[in-house]
Amino acid sequence: MVRTAWKATRDVDAMFWVLDAWKCFTYGDFIPEEPMLDGIVVGPRLRDAWWTHPELEEELNVLRRIKKMRKEVHVVLNKIDLLREMDVNVDEFSVQMRERLLKDLGSTVEGGPLLKSLWPTSVLNEPDTLLPIRKWLCDNLPQQSPIYPVSAVSDVPARVVASEITREKLFGVLNKELPYVTAVVNSVWRELPDGRLALGQKVVVKTWGQSRIVKGCLRQITADAEKEISETINFGKPVELHFKISIEPGWQDDEEYYSDVQGLLGESSLAYPK
Repeated sequence: MVRTAWKATRDVDAMFWVLDAWKCFTYGDFIPEEPMLDGIVVGPRLRDAWWTHPELEEELNVLRRIKKMRKEVHVVLNKIDLLREMDVNVDEFSVQMRERLLKDLGSTVEGGPLLKSLWPTSVLNEPDTLLPIRKWLCDNLPQQSPIYPVSAVSDVPARVVASEITREKLFGVLNKELPYVTAVVNSVWRELPDGRLALGQKVVVKTWGQSRIVKGCLRQITADAEKEISETINFGKPVELHFKISIEPGWQDDEEYYSDVQGLLGESSLAYPK
């Protein structure tokens, strides 16, 4: 999933990196860049030392990936309201973070800084802090016709919604880690002349034991899933769900499950037993 997300950054017009200001203030500068004793350097310089606290592990991974890509990035320093609650001078800390990122991110192939902009924000409590970002987007991104209808409330295809509804219902009845090793994809999508929607969904698990548990749960959630899919994407008309359980031990490492943005992996028989 992460690999697929990073691939998508190759063709974007602008890349934004959201950082948690509170985490950066609290855990940044955990270890000095050079170990010193009585003012004397006693060891090798530590790479990206400012980011080495365990709580900043994800941020460190992103930092290193951006440096490797050498692609300009805009940083959104979010949750500055938490800093105000700690009586931290947000302006000073923003300047410090800008200097830190300029240094640690480095430069592009052409020699310019990888850090394009830094915006301190509080999305939840100070929505006005987003105005400069919106203005920059309007001024700098290419203009084109809407990709989706203006009246659309979501960019998620109906097929993806249908599979996610079923997966959500499974989450409600499965225990412990099992929901997180279960995927639901549409193998068949048939819109019948009378308005009924017949769906063949493949439920993917990793082991035979998991398949037995899921098979029992599918009986519990079928009616609720059909009702919600009907109301959500089929204008209240009937929906018929048919399931096939597939055991695929390595499905979580299969990029196809994350890159299928249309929610339909392949056509096959609809003759699935409930």
